[in-house]
Amino acid sequence: MRVSKTAVLIIKSFIMKLTPYIHFAGNAEEALNFYKNTLHGEILQLGRYGESPMPTDEDYKNKVMHARLVFGENLVMVSDVFKGQEVSTKGNIQLSIEMDDVNQMEEVFNKMAEGGKVTMALQDTFWGARFGMLIDKFGVSWMFNCELKK
Repeated sequence: MRVSKTAVLIIKSFIMKLTPYIHFAGNAEEALNFYKNTLHGEILQLGRYGESPMPTDEDYKNKVMHARLVFGENLVMVSDVFKGQEVSTKGNIQLSIEMDDVNQMEEVFNKMAEGGKVTMALQDTFWGARFGMLIDKFGVSWMFNCELKK
């Protein structure tokens, strides 16, 4: 089957990328640094409420208004919610990390579990992967999967 140049351009224009955005209740910078260290990432941007033109209470000026963290080929954005807003970590979303090295996954999983709760210990699964789940100390749910080499 031959695809026309127009079809290729249309297909390319519909490519989308999903970027998780995690909200925190005043501890976004702590979480950001934890994820940076645990996931061996790099903070690309960190903007504070006090740098914005909107009026901000003095005690909230240093809170994170918007930050971007890159690790591997992934991007995660984080921020503290507006002062007084509530944050709920209860819901139907889990962040899933696919890795290709079991030892590295175990290292990251164990660091991420510190102060959190393992909901499914890392284990070999019927689908041919090592898999585990946890809720980190910030209340964010994570899944880890590593296809086992055959």
